[in-house]
Amino acid sequence: MPTLVPGPNSRALPAGLRHKPQGLVARSCRQRGFSLLEVLIVLVVIGIATSTISVSAFSGGDARALRQDAQRLAQLFAVAQAEARKDSGLVAWEYNSRGYGFARVSRDIFLPAGMARQSGPVLARRFADGSPLRPRSWTSDNAIAVRVDPAGQTVFNAEWISGPLAVELNDGRNTVRIVRSGNGQYEVLP
Repeated sequence: MPTLVPGPNSRALPAGLRHKPQGLVARSCRQRGFSLLEVLIVLVVIGIATSTISVSAFSGGDARALRQDAQRLAQLFAVAQAEARKDSGLVAWEYNSRGYGFARVSRDIFLPAGMARQSGPVLARRFADGSPLRPRSWTSDNAIAVRVDPAGQTVFNAEWISGPLAVELNDGRNTVRIVRSGNGQYEVLP
């Protein structure tokens, strides 16, 4: 430990009366927290961020509901295709402005009109309530208009390579498209 040697310009102090040097050490000991102004600025920034996130999260509810329906439908289309392959049968997608569902159908339904009349009426069997392909309502509060390209009934079969398909959902203000590529992958486009 260094000792103080009295010089011509210094005063000799007893060991108990020595004082700490002024400077960085003394200043760092005094600042031990946040000032009130710093805390208020942080609270204002957090409040602005929270309000911005909540406004963006809760606006556009109709568009979000329509996109949720499209994403769920794209997943269910893949499930319907897998179900058709599993049973080597046909699965049809049925829809209206209030909801949609899937049904197992006999190949006889898709025979030419004359041949179908000879075999008698064939009914489609809807999937049970526990199935992912059960009937569902649209999430959106508005009526949904559906346009399918190519036009006609959407049927999933046991073939591994499917043709392209586009389904457009429109609630009057927002439009979402579900597109199937040739390899059977579904994509939701805004």
